[in-house]
Amino acid sequence: MLNFDITLIIQIGEALILTFILNQILIKPVMSNIKERENQFQALERETQEYLTLAEESIRRYQEELSKARMEGVQKRELFKEEARKLEKELLMKVTKEVEEYKAKWSQEFSKQLEVIRANLLGQREYFANLIVERLLGRKV
Repeated sequence: MLNFDITLIIQIGEALILTFILNQILIKPVMSNIKERENQFQALERETQEYLTLAEESIRRYQEELSKARMEGVQKRELFKEEARKLEKELLMKVTKEVEEYKAKWSQEFSKQLEVIRANLLGQREYFANLIVERLLGRKV
């Protein structure tokens, strides 16, 4: 059976004193360490989130700049193509003009040579007529 005497009160007092001492020596320092680590992890998590946000922003800006550079490249390429078309058209017109001039020059020269040949043939008309008659008749006229 249980005896309720003074030893019970002493043991309850010892348990309370031991609980208080252990709380001060063991539990409070461990709990403060746990809280401190939890705060450090939260700070690291916030810092990681900030870095992720910063990285995403940097990637977005990079994509924008890349897109802008591509657009500028396309515009410059089209500008160069247009300039090349104009230059090609100018060169083609120049060459066409030169060919036309060359053609006109040769046409005039050919006409002059034709006139010289025609005049030559007309001058020898009598000779050819006699030659034809001689061949047809078989005798000299």
